[in-house]
Amino acid sequence: MFALRLITSATKFTKTLPSASCINTIHTLNVLFKNKTDDLLSVDIRGESLQFPYVWLRENCQCEQCYHTSAKSRILDWNNFDLNVKPKDVSKDQHSLQVTWNDGHTSQFNLNWLKFRGFTTENQNNYTETIYKPKNITWNNEDFPKIFTKHDYNEILNSEEALYNWLHQLSVYGVALIQNTPDSETAIDAVVNKIGFTKRTHYGVKFVVRNVPNTSNVAYLSSNLQLHTDLPYYEYCPGVNLLHCLVQTVSRGGENVLSDCHYVAQYMKVHHPEQYKLLTDTEIEWRDVGVEDGNEFYKLHRDPVICLDRHGEVTRINFSIPQRGSQFPGPIDLVKPWYEAHANFLALNQKFGARFKTSTGDILCFNNIRLLHGRNAYEDSENNVRQLIGAYVDWDEIYSRLRCLRVKLKNEDGIC
Repeated sequence: MFALRLITSATKFTKTLPSASCINTIHTLNVLFKNKTDDLLSVDIRGESLQFPYVWLRENCQCEQCYHTSAKSRILDWNNFDLNVKPKDVSKDQHSLQVTWNDGHTSQFNLNWLKFRGFTTENQNNYTETIYKPKNITWNNEDFPKIFTKHDYNEILNSEEALYNWLHQLSVYGVALIQNTPDSETAIDAVVNKIGFTKRTHYGVKFVVRNVPNTSNVAYLSSNLQLHTDLPYYEYCPGVNLLHCLVQTVSRGGENVLSDCHYVAQYMKVHHPEQYKLLTDTEIEWRDVGVEDGNEFYKLHRDPVICLDRHGEVTRINFSIPQRGSQFPGPIDLVKPWYEAHANFLALNQKFGARFKTSTGDILCFNNIRLLHGRNAYEDSENNVRQLIGAYVDWDEIYSRLRCLRVKLKNEDGIC
């Protein structure tokens, strides 16, 4: 009887909701068509006619009453903000635009500042790729020798331009190499400090990669390390992996393998669209359970192998055979097709992956949520101990440092 009352109540509630067609009509009439051309101000900037909404201009007034210069933050009082504000008077000289509004307030805008924020597709793309995030360029094993740039440790520490070039190459291609690093377990700290700070995990602020019996992590074995991303069981997964090669094995093996999953994902989208859809739609559980330095952990996170944004662009790759949970949180009839898609994804990454061997003094830097990485097996003995020092840095910190460096080095009026 109680269940029946619940169903009846739910039915009555559903009837009070507007239909889907009604919702779409409301949205179209009241939102999409409200920004009419008579709410736009046309401004000629160096021969280009640009349009700016009145409401946007008024809210982005740069005067000291509306904008705090040192904090670079808007401070106007939105309780008194008029969404239907109109310009009363407009004037322009060679460098600036001045608008007096119908509420008596006057705003002044630098023309380069306005153009940099212009609403044309070209200007918006320029801002996105210049300030927001550099555009990714995909690659495969044939392209790798051309895109795998090498940077000097001391130059990065002592030159802002060298630091910018390294971070820019890392952001565009997802991989870059630092050479001539001192033989010290703390040498990587100076590089991280030029960016910001490390991302600490349950493996510590930094981590040592060497052959460890009875380890809590298969990366600490000398056997073959399959292609993977690190820590997919973290909701906020580390963005960049820095691996300082302190001692490289002199035995055969120990080669690094890297593959650009953005390239592989696009390849699958074209050549294996059904499998691509499975890998982008099917949520998988990622896990890590164990003890590290006396700290117990039980990490779980659910995400597809290929994560997409609302534009259909790849934002994150999750892939680790050892750290994929046994719980399959999807329909039983998807299990076998998903495994087939997973197998093809791995095979394609192996096919298009690049192989090389770092040397002592190298810091291999790569995008952990874009590239798969692995390592061939090697022989380990008392006289042949391969050892790496690793650290993680979030992309938030790298992009922030890139923007700061761009503003300082490029000296482009209107960026800030």
